[in-house]
Amino acid sequence: MMEEREVLTTSIDGGTDTLQEPGTETAAPAIATTAGRIDRMVTSRQRTYTAELMKAHVALMEREVILSKHIDLFRLVNRHYYTLQKWHDENTGWRIQRSATAIRLVRQLSATTPGYLYDRLKEPRDFACLTWILWYAENRQLTGRGNEQQFLLSQLADQIQEQSTSGVDEDATFDFRRPSDRYSIQRALQYLEDLGALQLVDGQTKEWAQQAEDADVLYEFTDVIRSLVSAFNPQLLEVVAEYINNEEKVLQPTLLQNILGDLFPVMAIKPLVRAWRTLLLGPVLLRYDDPEAFAELVEHTDEVANDLLETFGWLLDVKRDYACIVRASGMSSGPVTSLTPFGTSDQMAMLMCTAIREQVSSGAWPRPDTYGCVHITTEDMNALFYTLRERYGENWGNEARSKGSRSLLNDVYKKMRQVGLLRGPDGAGNVMILPTAARYSASYERAGQEQKLAGKSKSKSRTLTLPGLDESA
Repeated sequence: MMEEREVLTTSIDGGTDTLQEPGTETAAPAIATTAGRIDRMVTSRQRTYTAELMKAHVALMEREVILSKHIDLFRLVNRHYYTLQKWHDENTGWRIQRSATAIRLVRQLSATTPGYLYDRLKEPRDFACLTWILWYAENRQLTGRGNEQQFLLSQLADQIQEQSTSGVDEDATFDFRRPSDRYSIQRALQYLEDLGALQLVDGQTKEWAQQAEDADVLYEFTDVIRSLVSAFNPQLLEVVAEYINNEEKVLQPTLLQNILGDLFPVMAIKPLVRAWRTLLLGPVLLRYDDPEAFAELVEHTDEVANDLLETFGWLLDVKRDYACIVRASGMSSGPVTSLTPFGTSDQMAMLMCTAIREQVSSGAWPRPDTYGCVHITTEDMNALFYTLRERYGENWGNEARSKGSRSLLNDVYKKMRQVGLLRGPDGAGNVMILPTAARYSASYERAGQEQKLAGKSKSKSRTLTLPGLDESA
């Protein structure tokens, strides 16, 4: 842009020298006016380019796949492909796969606790089905049937059921006569269909899941499945799965490099690259998990914060024991896990954070360790949650009020783990509260009685007050 401006200005100045007569006094203002227009034009172009590039970066980060049917977005990312890839080469080490039909940012983890959540996949067996479907697609390619992209759902189910029973873990086996397993594979297939990796050719998956007589479904793999399969590493998945399913290691640091050791040397990456990966995938970079990457981030805080703002329009928040990305309300369009004041589980999680802070401040619970983590037990959490339910339970929805406290607390555990507020419980009943829990403080406020406009009846309204980030922590 600067070169274009200089060329344009030079050509105007040169042209003026040949046309201007000696003694003419009106030429100088004309030159100044023209130069001003060029300045504004160049500035406008630069702003447009910056805005487009930021939009491309965010889309690539927050969408699993960008399909060619998303015409404008597909063209935008294609147009800036080399700039986008250069940025990731320098910061994350991720590569961008692109074809005539799809573009995808292939992400690699640095920790086993990413903050991305997919509504379609709700249960562990949903993810297991997704993994088996990718295995099935890869197996078809390896056996030379990759060009035959169509398959019957009944054939897929038979293959998964047969292969899953060959393992030693009976809990991991699938029996698609069970409705729960049929619904799990239905959700996994729908997820891949939403990505554009599958196309429904004939039949209704719902009828098959409900075991309608003679129901079957014909699917077809698309080119997107090749991208997913190429990034699929069954050996890596097996090692990580064994680690995260070990109840004795639930509270341990989640740095992937430490888990894998020398099994996958390629995973040894620079600390600042690990910091970028963990920040972008979320939900938080903990000093507890990766002290080396955290120290590198602290040393380059200004540089990373400026780059993050210019590239994505996001803010970097660095505290003593953790760092995370802060997105403005409504900016996130991707599957990023966050708390909102609308869901009952979210409200309960925020109320628990407030109560935990009070317990620690009063001395009822132990002080945080050197990494800012608080170590307690399930008995402590049970007692605290029962107290909260007695105090605030009437504000929760009918479904929550009809559940038992233990079931509700399990929902709270799940939510707090997803958002990066808690680890555990482990097999011994230990729970670790992460320093990020101090970010949230919430309460219900009684607004008093208000007169309805349409009648004489009065009602009491309750609102959830969220003061925002508590910087005193």
